[in-house]
Amino acid sequence: MKRTAQLKHNQRVINQVSRLLIYKYRIPSYRTVCRYLNKNELTSSVGNEWTERSLYRMLQRSGYSGLWGLKRIPN
Repeated sequence: MKRTAQLKHNQRVINQVSRLLIYKYRIPSYRTVCRYLNKNELTSSVGNEWTERSLYRMLQRSGYSGLWGLKRIPN
């Protein structure tokens, strides 16, 4: 996957996770978010299933400080 396609894919994943976080009072665990992504057949940009570490690292590379940083972005 080329870099531009990878960035678009990661942005789609971030949008899905942020939709999950909008209606939650508490931030869910990485395990819960990974289960949600895998259940909805959203794979990583390489094509693997999501793990807690891969989700955290993808968010870090995208400029967010984990799920907490993603929760705080304005919609």
